[in-house]
Amino acid sequence: MQYELNVNKYEEVKNLQKTKGKLNLKLPIVNLTLIFLIGILLGRVSLLLNQSDSKGIAPFGIAYLMAVSVRNSKQKDVSAGIGVLLGYLTVNSLLSDGNMYLISIGVLTLSYLIIPASKKIRKEILGFVLILSTFFIYGMMVNKYEVGVNITLCLIETVMIMPIYYVIKYAVDSIEEFDYKYLFSTEQLVSIGILFCLIVSGIGNVTIMDYSLKNIFALLLVLCVAYLGGAAYGAMIGVSMGVILGVASNDMMWSIGFFSVGGLIVGIFKDTGKIFSILAGIIIYFALGLYSNVLSFKFGVEVLASCALFLCIPRAAFKSIEVEINPDRKREFIDEGKLNSIREEFTFKLRELTTVLGTVSNCLGAATENEKLLMKGKGSALVENLADRCCSKCENRPACWDREFAQTYNSFQALIQSYEENTICMPADLEKKCVQSFTLLRNVENIVDNNTVNETIKERLAEGRKLLSYHIDSISNTLDDLLNDFKKQVIVNTDLEKRVRLALNKKSVNYNDIFCYTDINGKIKIKISMDDYKGDEHLNKKVIPLLNSLTRKKLCVCEEESRLNSENDEYIISIQEEATFYMVSYNSMVPKNGENQIGDSYTFGNTKDGCYMTILSDGMGFGPEAGQESKATVDLVERFIEAGFDENITVNTVNSIMGMRFAEDEKYATLDLNKVDLYSGEAVFVKIGAAPTFIKRGNEIKIINSKNLPFGLVDEVDVEVIKEELQAGDIIVSVSDGILDIDKSNIEEKTWVEDYLSNANSDPRELSERILSKAKELSGGTVKDDMTVVVSKVYLAS
Repeated sequence: MQYELNVNKYEEVKNLQKTKGKLNLKLPIVNLTLIFLIGILLGRVSLLLNQSDSKGIAPFGIAYLMAVSVRNSKQKDVSAGIGVLLGYLTVNSLLSDGNMYLISIGVLTLSYLIIPASKKIRKEILGFVLILSTFFIYGMMVNKYEVGVNITLCLIETVMIMPIYYVIKYAVDSIEEFDYKYLFSTEQLVSIGILFCLIVSGIGNVTIMDYSLKNIFALLLVLCVAYLGGAAYGAMIGVSMGVILGVASNDMMWSIGFFSVGGLIVGIFKDTGKIFSILAGIIIYFALGLYSNVLSFKFGVEVLASCALFLCIPRAAFKSIEVEINPDRKREFIDEGKLNSIREEFTFKLRELTTVLGTVSNCLGAATENEKLLMKGKGSALVENLADRCCSKCENRPACWDREFAQTYNSFQALIQSYEENTICMPADLEKKCVQSFTLLRNVENIVDNNTVNETIKERLAEGRKLLSYHIDSISNTLDDLLNDFKKQVIVNTDLEKRVRLALNKKSVNYNDIFCYTDINGKIKIKISMDDYKGDEHLNKKVIPLLNSLTRKKLCVCEEESRLNSENDEYIISIQEEATFYMVSYNSMVPKNGENQIGDSYTFGNTKDGCYMTILSDGMGFGPEAGQESKATVDLVERFIEAGFDENITVNTVNSIMGMRFAEDEKYATLDLNKVDLYSGEAVFVKIGAAPTFIKRGNEIKIINSKNLPFGLVDEVDVEVIKEELQAGDIIVSVSDGILDIDKSNIEEKTWVEDYLSNANSDPRELSERILSKAKELSGGTVKDDMTVVVSKVYLAS
């Protein structure tokens, strides 16, 4: 089974792709060379059927040639055939019927070149028939076997080739699918491992200074697979290598034990790193050699040489292989691929939406009519309308409109124009011959006045259409900016997920599923779904301390994101890093005298991204209508910020929406936004036409101010984002204009609020109430404008 992945996010995968590009195994010359070299090595692999006979059989080369031939490439057939032929020639003296294998390879290669692939006769069936025939003829003519004996031996050797052929074919098929976007099944990895073991076995008895290259590279392969894939893959490749080398050397039990135990131990210690894994492998190998009485200087040199080569392999090479055979790494890529697919789907939908909005904006804003032709058409319509009213039943109509059409038409135009210029004057021509001059003048007044009203309405509609076009275009551009932020990705943390599962299982905590990831802000988040939810007390006493020790961070339950899935009654608990700070806010407000409802609106509270946000808006005027405008502003800003929009996108989008809302009545609303990161203490202030904000730290007061105009007054807002670093104990005071504008006598830059805060206490509730009381006192007990105070204090989390 293959799972398609998208793993462009990881920088290491990009490096793998660069490495892959340097040596493209799918290039024809590289591919043919590898086929040729593998053919030589597999042709050299032989099996000893009994310990008394020094000569064996070699079915692997024939099986390999058949596995390559099914791809219907004559170049590959020739390359594999020549390679296997050379391999058989190098070990011909070690085979019981070496010439028989040479003849079989020649017959198969020639048949594959001459006979094209047929739908009825598959190449593999043809291959087995040719092998059986070749073995039978060779046995009859060269070995002089009896017919019965010869048939039996031929069938046995042909049947032995069949499973080997299917294993090698499966491995070759899997290698050709080698790609970072696919996941190999266990069967594919086992078959590939067997193929590599056979290739290493093909080195044979080649030595350097009496040290076996086959043993060195066999151990090196086991170490690499064990380190990359873990204990299971290490034991698997060790057993495969032990069986293959043991059959060739008549010492299978020692070979299986040596390679499999070594692979198992190195796989167990793989998480400790290359050096400690190798040290563990060396210790177990020397222990096996000591207890098996095979420990010698030659044995030690071969083991140490394999370990030295393993340490010399660069990390990039390990990465390129690990991404294929390590199940944890591949599962991580699968999860990331799923997230990418969902992200791309949403991005595609939003791109389509922005395209639609852009098209609507263009349609609304485009002028489809030629202004000159439009004016000419309107003039003709006025003349025709006036003539229909006054001349349709006149007895002089034939004389005026039939014989003197041009002169009469121009006279009507002149009459209409004179009225439009407020200097109505009957043309001399009409005054002489028109018998209904009074009716004509009265209808001119009526027609022109009606036309003026209609044109005014059309102009207002055109202005509204252009304004709507502009705002829709602004929203479209805002969505484009959002897509760039939407591409920020979370990182799935499979290693943490595995450790959390293991820890919860040890503590007998029942759960359905666990999902661990790092969000775009670099914070760890853990989602645990369970049926039997025992409340926050159980989590805080049993689960949270366990997770704290695993992550070495202080975690807490996120109440905002934890929820009950109504479809299956499953409770999903969201756990995240505990913030460094927390904030508490209080507000005090009073409406203008004579009003029951205040025109200011506010909100404050935690956001999903680990921040604390305060929003205050002052609507134009006072009363319910101003309250509706300010509440709409607060609601929109809050929803956009919670949805993940940044301050610039939020402000301009809300400005476009409120601009359309305020265009008719020329209203406006202010915005006073501050957002504090509870992990770092960084505060962001955005002020759109709002009163200054005050930050109190001890007896020091800092003023945050901006000169932006309120919503609804400009087409696009140049957002000024002011950043400050807050500390525990700092107090943020946000006020509406009604608080500051009462002290008219203060002509200095310093406001009364600043003076008052420098000596005020630090309790947020009491401070908000006292500021409002002081404002009433300064206004002489008369509240001339809506007054609102929001006081927020930063505390250090325990």
